[in-house]
Amino acid sequence: LKKENMYNLVFACDVFCYIGDLDSIFISVKKSIVADGMFAFSTECLEESHGEEKGFILHQSARFAHKRSYIESLAIKHSFRILAIKTCPIRKNEGKDVKGILAILS
Repeated sequence: LKKENMYNLVFACDVFCYIGDLDSIFISVKKSIVADGMFAFSTECLEESHGEEKGFILHQSARFAHKRSYIESLAIKHSFRILAIKTCPIRKNEGKDVKGILAILS
C-alpha cells in the first residue's frame, strides 16, 4: 500500500460477531494502518472456561463470540500493542445484557 492509502484508525463495532476466525482481519488491518494508528473493535465474549480451543464459537443466534485470550494472542501474533481491553455489556438481547469485549490496539 502507498502511504496515502494508510489509515490512522480502523473501527469495527458490532462487526466481528459475524466473523469467526479474525486472523486475516488482523493481518489486513496491520498492513493498512500507519505506525501509530489505532484498531478499535468490539466482539461478543466467549468465557475462558468454555472448552473451545479455536478461541471462538458460533452460537445458535448465528453470531460468533470470541475469548479474550484469543484476541490477546492475535494482538501479540500481529505485533499490536494492547492500549485497552475491557469485558463489559455491549448490547442487549431480549432485554438481557450481552457480554462483550472492547479493545483498542496500536
